[in-house]
Amino acid sequence: MTLLSNCTPKQNSANSTKIIRVAMGDDPKTLDPAQSSDQGSSGVIGLVFEGLMRFAYLGPAGQLEPALARTLPVIKDNKIYTFHLNKNVKFQDDPAFPDGKGREVTAHDFIYSFKRIADPKLLSPNWWMFDGMIVGLNEWREKLKTASADERQGIWDEDIDGFTANDRHTLQISLTRPYPQLLQILSMTHASAVAREVVSKYGEEIGNHPVGTGAFQLKDWRRGSKVILTKNPNFREDTYPEIATDEERVDGLLKAAGKNIPFVDEIDFLIFKEEQPRWLNFLSGQIDITGIPKDNFGDTVGSSGELKEEMRIKGYRLKKRLSLTSWWIEFNLKDPFLEKHKKVRQALWHAFDREKALSLLFNNRGQLAGGPITPSLEGGSPLDPNPYPFDIEKAKTLLKEAGFPDGKGIPELVFDLRGTGATNRQLGEFLKDNWSQIGVTLRIRGNSFSEALQKMKEAKFQVMLGGWAADYPDPENFLQLYFSENKAPGPNSANFSNAEYDKLYRQIRTERPGPSRIKAIKRMNEILQDDAVAIFFFHSIAYTVYRSWLKNFTPHEFLYGTERFWDIDQEEKQKLLK
Repeated sequence: MTLLSNCTPKQNSANSTKIIRVAMGDDPKTLDPAQSSDQGSSGVIGLVFEGLMRFAYLGPAGQLEPALARTLPVIKDNKIYTFHLNKNVKFQDDPAFPDGKGREVTAHDFIYSFKRIADPKLLSPNWWMFDGMIVGLNEWREKLKTASADERQGIWDEDIDGFTANDRHTLQISLTRPYPQLLQILSMTHASAVAREVVSKYGEEIGNHPVGTGAFQLKDWRRGSKVILTKNPNFREDTYPEIATDEERVDGLLKAAGKNIPFVDEIDFLIFKEEQPRWLNFLSGQIDITGIPKDNFGDTVGSSGELKEEMRIKGYRLKKRLSLTSWWIEFNLKDPFLEKHKKVRQALWHAFDREKALSLLFNNRGQLAGGPITPSLEGGSPLDPNPYPFDIEKAKTLLKEAGFPDGKGIPELVFDLRGTGATNRQLGEFLKDNWSQIGVTLRIRGNSFSEALQKMKEAKFQVMLGGWAADYPDPENFLQLYFSENKAPGPNSANFSNAEYDKLYRQIRTERPGPSRIKAIKRMNEILQDDAVAIFFFHSIAYTVYRSWLKNFTPHEFLYGTERFWDIDQEEKQKLLK
């Protein structure tokens, strides 16, 4: 185990450089907005890049506000959105620009960035955001699919009716049909403004050279060790929020209201692939905020579910919430055996003791799930959370009905680990033991987190821990994971296909909340349960511990650079570390 140095020159006095240190479980997969698909990447990207819209840090969950847009858009006929951009917002300085000076962001930069997502050559996992929704975009994409190398540039420079720059600071987006989620989509980091000059300079290495307009810029990235961001000296004027919920007011989260951000000089993302080194560095004061490892949960949280008093006295703090994150055991239905045998999948669900696994491996930090949608979203509840209760005999009966009595004839299955953490491997061992009771052999195969994501993207796995943290607060964001047109390399890594499901998905994607939409969502959940497309496991209850010197912190569902609002009380930190 490695502990970071207890004291650095930057932290020797209350007036030293302010640094926030955050733990990460693995390297970001990429820092290119168009190619990112994991939460770790989005967390860093959201500090470096900005889009038209963003989710408000404080106030009602899921509330939207302008980012690089000057105001909320003007909307006509629910299909034409006109955005007026803030002026004099500049990209960060970089050698890609003349004299190394970042230029002003224009409406054309957003059009370029959106085209990148649509370009089939890029294989962006985020194409689903715009697929079929933007006037002329799918046709443009199809032309690129068959274009020669010489033809590509000409097609790239063609205008698209759905993306129009009325002038340098006015962007119009025209939809093929109503798309109620559009503003939420545009609040995701994937829709950030990227400069064409930067992509041209760095080419395939663009994921290692992020250049945006955000409050922070990349200073250093040492794979397997850390990602260091430093304050952008040319950051536009932006302020801490002035509107909050009553609970947030009581928590003192408006003390910095109206002040210019960011408050710190540097944010260090420190990479710990193992939980214990991360936890020890947190206890020593070298990390400001982290989750609680399974093995340390009992020493940290009491039977009441609150932080133990001895921890609180030492300056530790705890916040928890039922999050918009769900977990499941994913089956790759592109695999010939798993795709063919629904009863085998149902048997595997019956043979997984989810309640025991949630208790032993995850400290009961969750609610059992019957489907992917978290309970707080439309159509997420009520839903049978236990459609296939743990029942070894029932599982054996299903295997016999499928033609595999006592598991005979079932090939060895492979469980790919989703990263190197101990809990991940323990889950694999738990499944291996459970399924051995019905005669199914499971082999565990190691991966880094980025390797696991790549296998999902390429459909090169059989069984894996799957999960989704909502990009925006709409059930459609979970249900798109099983839409057939989103198959790998898209977000439908289960490679599920069902005509009725697809029809209902197209309906709810354009429908506003209401009884008709809830009915459709309920039926889609029934299809997923009946097909046992995955073993839905649990909806997360997030426990976050942090040091009292970290100010302005509150848990947020959409971790798109929320650290830009945080602050460090250097005097309090020095006092507690003595």
